[in-house]
Amino acid sequence: MVVSPLSAASGASEGVRPINLHRDLAAIADLIDEAFHDELDASGLASLREMRTMARLGPLLYLLLPSGGELGGFYRGYVWESDGKIVGNVTIQPLDDYGRRWMIANVAVQKNYQRRGIGRALMMQALDRIRQSGGRWAVLQVRESNEVACALYRKMGFEQVLIETHLRAFEPSDASEPAAPSGLALAPVRDEHWKKIQKLLRASLPSSARWWRDSRTPGFYRNSASALGRFWGRLTGQGWRIRLGVWQAEELKGVLDVDIRLRGEHRLDLLLHPSLRGRVEPWLVARGLSILREGHPFRPIAATLFDYQQYAIEAMRERGFQEVRSLVTMRKSMQE
Repeated sequence: MVVSPLSAASGASEGVRPINLHRDLAAIADLIDEAFHDELDASGLASLREMRTMARLGPLLYLLLPSGGELGGFYRGYVWESDGKIVGNVTIQPLDDYGRRWMIANVAVQKNYQRRGIGRALMMQALDRIRQSGGRWAVLQVRESNEVACALYRKMGFEQVLIETHLRAFEPSDASEPAAPSGLALAPVRDEHWKKIQKLLRASLPSSARWWRDSRTPGFYRNSASALGRFWGRLTGQGWRIRLGVWQAEELKGVLDVDIRLRGEHRLDLLLHPSLRGRVEPWLVARGLSILREGHPFRPIAATLFDYQQYAIEAMRERGFQEVRSLVTMRKSMQE
Protein backbone atom coordinates (compact mmCIF):
# COMPACT_ATOMS: atom_id res chain seq x y z
CA MET A 1 0.00 0.00 0.00
CA VAL A 2 1.11 3.53 -0.80
CA VAL A 3 0.67 5.62 2.36
CA SER A 4 0.19 9.38 2.23
CA PRO A 5 2.56 11.56 4.34
CA LEU A 6 -0.36 12.77 6.49
CA SER A 7 -1.41 9.22 7.20
CA ALA A 8 2.11 8.15 8.06
CA ALA A 9 2.40 10.92 10.62
CA SER A 10 -0.90 10.07 12.28
CA GLY A 11 -0.44 6.31 12.15
CA ALA A 12 -3.67 5.87 10.22
CA SER A 13 -3.91 3.35 7.42
CA GLU A 14 -4.67 5.33 4.32
CA GLY A 15 -3.62 5.29 0.68
CA VAL A 16 -3.67 3.60 -2.69
CA ARG A 17 -3.34 -0.12 -3.26
CA PRO A 18 -4.19 -2.51 -6.14
CA ILE A 19 -7.69 -3.94 -6.27
CA ASN A 20 -7.94 -7.36 -4.65
CA LEU A 21 -11.26 -8.94 -5.52
CA HIS A 22 -10.94 -11.55 -2.81
CA ARG A 23 -11.98 -8.82 -0.40
CA ASP A 24 -12.82 -5.64 -2.37
CA LEU A 25 -15.54 -6.53 -4.83
CA ALA A 26 -18.64 -5.80 -2.75
CA ALA A 27 -17.24 -2.49 -1.52
CA ILE A 28 -16.31 -1.42 -5.06
CA ALA A 29 -19.82 -2.25 -6.26
CA ASP A 30 -21.32 -0.12 -3.48
CA LEU A 31 -18.98 2.77 -4.29
CA ILE A 32 -19.75 2.68 -8.03
CA ASP A 33 -23.47 2.47 -7.27
CA GLU A 34 -23.26 5.53 -5.02
CA ALA A 35 -21.20 7.57 -7.49
CA PHE A 36 -22.85 6.64 -10.80
CA HIS A 37 -26.31 5.23 -10.06
CA ASP A 38 -28.12 7.98 -11.99
CA GLU A 39 -25.76 7.61 -14.95
CA LEU A 40 -25.71 3.84 -15.45
CA ASP A 41 -27.49 2.48 -18.51
CA ALA A 42 -28.84 -1.05 -18.82
CA SER A 43 -25.41 -2.57 -19.50
CA GLY A 44 -23.88 -0.65 -16.58
CA LEU A 45 -26.57 -1.86 -14.20
CA ALA A 46 -26.07 -5.41 -15.47
CA SER A 47 -22.32 -5.14 -14.77
CA LEU A 48 -23.09 -3.92 -11.25
CA ARG A 49 -25.38 -6.89 -10.64
CA GLU A 50 -22.64 -9.20 -11.93
CA MET A 51 -20.15 -7.69 -9.48
CA ARG A 52 -22.52 -8.21 -6.56
CA THR A 53 -23.24 -11.78 -7.66
CA MET A 54 -19.51 -12.53 -7.73
CA ALA A 55 -19.05 -10.92 -4.33
CA ARG A 56 -21.71 -13.25 -2.86
CA LEU A 57 -19.73 -16.28 -3.98
CA GLY A 58 -17.62 -15.87 -0.86
CA PRO A 59 -14.90 -18.55 -0.60
CA LEU A 60 -15.76 -19.85 -4.09
CA LEU A 61 -14.35 -16.61 -5.48
CA TYR A 62 -10.88 -17.80 -4.43
CA LEU A 63 -11.21 -20.68 -6.90
CA LEU A 64 -12.16 -18.38 -9.78
CA LEU A 65 -9.56 -15.65 -9.39
CA PRO A 66 -5.76 -15.64 -9.68
CA SER A 67 -3.83 -15.77 -6.43
CA GLY A 68 -3.13 -12.04 -6.65
CA GLY A 69 -6.84 -11.33 -6.60
CA GLU A 70 -6.74 -9.19 -9.75
CA LEU A 71 -8.70 -10.00 -12.86
CA GLY A 72 -8.29 -8.39 -16.27
CA GLY A 73 -10.81 -6.04 -17.87
CA PHE A 74 -13.35 -4.38 -15.63
CA TYR A 75 -11.72 -5.47 -12.37
CA ARG A 76 -8.15 -4.24 -12.90
CA GLY A 77 -7.15 -1.09 -11.08
CA TYR A 78 -6.75 0.56 -7.67
CA VAL A 79 -8.68 1.52 -4.57
CA TRP A 80 -8.11 4.15 -1.90
CA GLU A 81 -8.47 2.67 1.56
CA SER A 82 -8.99 4.72 4.72
CA ASP A 83 -8.88 2.86 8.06
CA GLY A 84 -9.97 -0.38 6.43
CA LYS A 85 -12.75 1.22 4.39
CA ILE A 86 -12.66 1.58 0.61
CA VAL A 87 -13.55 5.18 -0.26
CA GLY A 88 -12.09 5.53 -3.77
CA ASN A 89 -11.72 3.43 -6.89
CA VAL A 90 -10.36 3.49 -10.44
CA THR A 91 -10.36 0.69 -13.00
CA ILE A 92 -8.30 0.32 -16.18
CA GLN A 93 -8.43 -2.02 -19.15
CA PRO A 94 -6.67 -2.29 -22.53
CA LEU A 95 -8.77 -1.25 -25.52
CA ASP A 96 -6.82 -3.23 -28.13
CA ASP A 97 -4.97 -6.51 -28.41
CA TYR A 98 -1.59 -4.75 -28.36
CA GLY A 99 -2.11 -2.78 -25.14
CA ARG A 100 -1.46 0.56 -26.87
CA ARG A 101 -4.67 2.25 -25.74
CA TRP A 102 -6.10 1.89 -22.25
CA MET A 103 -9.44 2.97 -20.86
CA ILE A 104 -9.64 4.56 -17.41
CA ALA A 105 -13.09 4.15 -15.86
CA ASN A 106 -15.07 4.20 -12.61
CA VAL A 107 -13.09 7.04 -11.06
CA ALA A 108 -15.18 7.34 -7.89
CA VAL A 109 -14.60 8.86 -4.47
CA GLN A 110 -17.10 8.59 -1.64
CA LYS A 111 -18.85 11.89 -1.05
CA ASN A 112 -17.45 12.50 2.45
CA TYR A 113 -13.89 12.02 1.16
CA GLN A 114 -14.02 14.24 -1.91
CA ARG A 115 -11.79 17.32 -2.41
CA ARG A 116 -8.87 15.68 -0.59
CA GLY A 117 -6.83 14.80 -3.68
CA ILE A 118 -7.90 11.14 -3.64
CA GLY A 119 -9.27 11.19 -7.19
CA ARG A 120 -6.06 12.72 -8.52
CA ALA A 121 -3.92 10.20 -6.63
CA LEU A 122 -5.92 7.29 -8.07
CA MET A 123 -5.57 8.75 -11.55
CA MET A 124 -1.80 9.14 -11.18
CA GLN A 125 -1.52 5.52 -10.05
CA ALA A 126 -3.59 4.36 -13.04
CA LEU A 127 -1.46 6.40 -15.46
CA ASP A 128 1.74 4.95 -13.98
CA ARG A 129 0.38 1.44 -14.47
CA ILE A 130 -0.57 2.15 -18.08
CA ARG A 131 2.86 3.63 -18.77
CA GLN A 132 4.61 0.62 -17.18
CA SER A 133 2.46 -1.70 -19.32
CA GLY A 134 3.69 -0.04 -22.51
CA GLY A 135 0.49 1.89 -23.19
CA ARG A 136 0.72 4.79 -25.63
CA TRP A 137 -2.61 6.41 -24.86
CA ALA A 138 -4.88 6.72 -21.85
CA VAL A 139 -8.55 7.31 -22.67
CA LEU A 140 -11.49 8.19 -20.46
CA GLN A 141 -15.06 9.42 -20.67
CA VAL A 142 -16.63 11.97 -18.36
CA ARG A 143 -20.03 13.65 -18.27
CA GLU A 144 -19.87 17.00 -20.02
CA SER A 145 -21.79 18.53 -17.09
CA ASN A 146 -19.12 17.40 -14.58
CA GLU A 147 -17.06 20.56 -14.85
CA VAL A 148 -14.85 19.73 -11.86
CA ALA A 149 -13.75 16.38 -13.30
CA CYS A 150 -13.29 17.83 -16.80
CA ALA A 151 -11.05 20.57 -15.39
CA LEU A 152 -9.01 18.02 -13.40
CA TYR A 153 -8.41 15.85 -16.45
CA ARG A 154 -7.37 18.82 -18.56
CA LYS A 155 -4.84 19.84 -15.88
CA MET A 156 -3.48 16.29 -16.04
CA GLY A 157 -2.85 16.64 -19.77
CA PHE A 158 -5.98 15.10 -21.27
CA GLU A 159 -7.40 16.62 -24.46
CA GLN A 160 -10.93 16.35 -25.84
CA VAL A 161 -11.47 13.88 -28.68
CA LEU A 162 -15.22 14.14 -29.22
CA ILE A 163 -18.56 14.35 -27.42
CA GLU A 164 -21.23 11.67 -27.65
CA THR A 165 -24.84 12.43 -26.78
CA HIS A 166 -27.22 9.73 -25.58
CA LEU A 167 -30.89 10.35 -26.37
CA ARG A 168 -34.07 8.48 -25.51
CA ALA A 169 -37.74 8.76 -26.49
CA PHE A 170 -40.63 7.07 -24.70
CA GLU A 171 -43.41 8.55 -26.84
CA PRO A 172 -41.86 10.04 -29.98
CA SER A 173 -43.88 12.41 -32.11
CA ASP A 174 -46.01 10.76 -34.80
CA ALA A 175 -45.90 13.75 -37.16
CA SER A 176 -46.07 12.94 -40.87
CA GLU A 177 -42.94 11.76 -42.63
CA PRO A 178 -41.26 14.35 -44.89
CA ALA A 179 -40.93 13.55 -48.56
CA ALA A 180 -37.67 12.05 -49.76
CA PRO A 181 -35.22 14.69 -51.02
CA SER A 182 -34.90 14.83 -54.77
CA GLY A 183 -32.44 12.36 -56.26
CA LEU A 184 -32.21 10.20 -53.12
CA ALA A 185 -33.81 6.87 -52.31
CA LEU A 186 -33.82 4.40 -49.42
CA ALA A 187 -32.98 0.78 -50.19
CA PRO A 188 -31.54 -2.12 -48.16
CA VAL A 189 -27.80 -2.38 -47.53
CA ARG A 190 -26.50 -5.91 -47.87
CA ASP A 191 -23.23 -7.74 -47.26
CA GLU A 192 -22.14 -7.26 -50.89
CA HIS A 193 -22.18 -3.49 -50.30
CA TRP A 194 -19.44 -3.65 -47.67
CA LYS A 195 -16.86 -1.78 -49.78
CA LYS A 196 -19.37 1.04 -50.25
CA ILE A 197 -19.90 1.15 -46.46
CA GLN A 198 -16.15 1.38 -45.90
CA LYS A 199 -15.93 4.25 -48.38
CA LEU A 200 -18.79 6.02 -46.60
CA LEU A 201 -17.11 5.56 -43.22
CA ARG A 202 -13.86 7.08 -44.48
CA ALA A 203 -15.68 10.07 -45.95
CA SER A 204 -18.12 10.63 -43.08
CA LEU A 205 -16.07 10.27 -39.92
CA PRO A 206 -13.76 13.07 -38.79
CA SER A 207 -10.26 12.06 -37.75
CA SER A 208 -11.21 12.25 -34.06
CA ALA A 209 -14.00 9.71 -34.53
CA ARG A 210 -11.80 7.37 -36.57
CA TRP A 211 -9.15 7.52 -33.85
CA TRP A 212 -11.66 6.69 -31.13
CA ARG A 213 -13.75 4.03 -32.84
CA ASP A 214 -13.32 3.50 -36.53
CA SER A 215 -16.69 1.81 -37.04
CA ARG A 216 -18.63 4.07 -34.63
CA THR A 217 -20.13 1.08 -32.80
CA PRO A 218 -18.93 -2.53 -32.50
CA GLY A 219 -21.96 -3.71 -34.48
CA PHE A 220 -21.53 -1.44 -37.49
CA TYR A 221 -20.32 -4.35 -39.59
CA ARG A 222 -23.67 -6.12 -39.09
CA ASN A 223 -26.10 -5.44 -41.93
CA SER A 224 -29.83 -6.18 -42.17
CA ALA A 225 -30.83 -9.51 -40.69
CA SER A 226 -31.87 -12.24 -43.11
CA ALA A 227 -35.22 -13.99 -42.80
CA LEU A 228 -33.47 -16.64 -40.71
CA GLY A 229 -31.84 -13.92 -38.61
CA ARG A 230 -35.20 -12.28 -37.94
CA PHE A 231 -36.70 -15.64 -36.98
CA TRP A 232 -33.81 -16.31 -34.60
CA GLY A 233 -34.11 -12.80 -33.18
CA ARG A 234 -37.79 -13.38 -32.40
CA LEU A 235 -37.15 -16.84 -30.99
CA THR A 236 -34.37 -15.71 -28.65
CA GLY A 237 -35.76 -12.26 -27.88
CA GLN A 238 -32.53 -10.64 -29.08
CA GLY A 239 -34.24 -8.76 -31.89
CA TRP A 240 -32.86 -7.91 -35.32
CA ARG A 241 -31.61 -5.04 -37.49
CA ILE A 242 -33.08 -3.28 -40.51
CA ARG A 243 -30.39 -1.32 -42.37
CA LEU A 244 -31.36 1.05 -45.16
CA GLY A 245 -28.94 2.94 -47.37
CA VAL A 246 -29.38 6.47 -48.65
CA TRP A 247 -28.63 5.94 -52.33
CA GLN A 248 -27.83 8.55 -54.94
CA ALA A 249 -27.92 6.45 -58.08
CA GLU A 250 -25.33 3.73 -57.35
CA GLU A 251 -23.48 5.68 -54.67
CA LEU A 252 -24.11 5.02 -50.96
CA LYS A 253 -24.41 8.42 -49.27
CA GLY A 254 -25.80 7.42 -45.89
CA VAL A 255 -27.07 4.65 -43.65
CA LEU A 256 -30.10 4.38 -41.38
CA ASP A 257 -29.99 1.58 -38.80
CA VAL A 258 -33.13 0.47 -36.98
CA ASP A 259 -32.38 -2.09 -34.27
CA ILE A 260 -35.61 -3.77 -33.18
CA ARG A 261 -35.61 -5.16 -29.67
CA LEU A 262 -38.19 -7.38 -28.02
CA ARG A 263 -36.66 -6.50 -24.66
CA GLY A 264 -34.89 -3.34 -23.61
CA GLU A 265 -34.74 -0.41 -26.00
CA HIS A 266 -35.08 -0.10 -29.75
CA ARG A 267 -32.19 1.87 -31.28
CA LEU A 268 -31.75 4.29 -34.17
CA ASP A 269 -28.42 5.23 -35.72
CA LEU A 270 -27.47 7.48 -38.62
CA LEU A 271 -24.33 7.84 -40.71
CA LEU A 272 -24.23 10.50 -43.42
CA HIS A 273 -21.80 11.78 -46.00
CA PRO A 274 -20.88 15.41 -45.13
CA SER A 275 -22.57 16.61 -48.35
CA LEU A 276 -25.97 15.49 -46.99
CA ARG A 277 -25.71 16.89 -43.48
CA GLY A 278 -28.48 19.35 -42.72
CA ARG A 279 -30.60 18.08 -45.64
CA VAL A 280 -31.95 14.62 -44.82
CA GLU A 281 -31.92 14.09 -41.05
CA PRO A 282 -35.65 14.83 -40.39
CA TRP A 283 -36.60 12.47 -43.23
CA LEU A 284 -34.41 9.62 -41.94
CA VAL A 285 -35.45 9.99 -38.29
CA ALA A 286 -39.11 9.99 -39.31
CA ARG A 287 -38.56 6.93 -41.51
CA GLY A 288 -36.89 5.05 -38.68
CA LEU A 289 -39.79 5.83 -36.35
CA SER A 290 -42.26 4.70 -39.00
CA ILE A 291 -40.48 1.35 -39.26
CA LEU A 292 -40.72 0.86 -35.51
CA ARG A 293 -44.46 1.57 -35.60
CA GLU A 294 -45.07 -1.06 -38.27
CA GLY A 295 -46.15 -3.90 -36.03
CA HIS A 296 -43.15 -3.93 -33.71
CA PRO A 297 -43.59 -3.96 -29.92
CA PHE A 298 -43.77 -0.61 -28.20
CA ARG A 299 -40.43 0.01 -26.48
CA PRO A 300 -38.39 3.09 -25.55
CA ILE A 301 -36.10 4.20 -28.39
CA ALA A 302 -32.45 5.12 -27.80
CA ALA A 303 -29.81 6.75 -29.97
CA THR A 304 -26.15 7.68 -29.56
CA LEU A 305 -24.92 10.55 -31.72
CA PHE A 306 -21.73 12.60 -31.81
CA ASP A 307 -20.75 16.25 -31.93
CA TYR A 308 -20.34 16.12 -35.72
CA GLN A 309 -24.03 15.05 -36.00
CA GLN A 310 -25.72 18.16 -34.62
CA TYR A 311 -28.40 18.18 -37.34
CA ALA A 312 -29.35 14.60 -36.46
CA ILE A 313 -29.50 15.48 -32.75
CA GLU A 314 -31.83 18.38 -33.52
CA ALA A 315 -34.01 16.20 -35.75
CA MET A 316 -34.43 13.70 -32.94
CA ARG A 317 -35.22 16.40 -30.41
CA GLU A 318 -37.95 17.69 -32.72
CA ARG A 319 -39.46 14.19 -32.66
CA GLY A 320 -39.57 14.04 -28.88
CA PHE A 321 -36.16 12.58 -27.98
CA GLN A 322 -34.65 13.84 -24.74
CA GLU A 323 -30.96 14.05 -23.89
CA VAL A 324 -29.99 11.49 -21.26
CA ARG A 325 -26.33 12.45 -20.97
CA SER A 326 -23.41 13.79 -22.98
CA LEU A 327 -20.02 12.18 -22.49
CA VAL A 328 -16.72 13.82 -23.36
CA THR A 329 -14.11 11.37 -24.63
CA MET A 330 -10.61 12.54 -23.64
CA ARG A 331 -7.15 11.16 -24.29
CA LYS A 332 -3.61 11.63 -22.97
CA SER A 333 -0.42 10.63 -24.70
CA MET A 334 1.76 8.44 -22.48
CA GLN A 335 4.86 9.29 -24.52
CA GLU A 336 5.11 12.93 -23.52
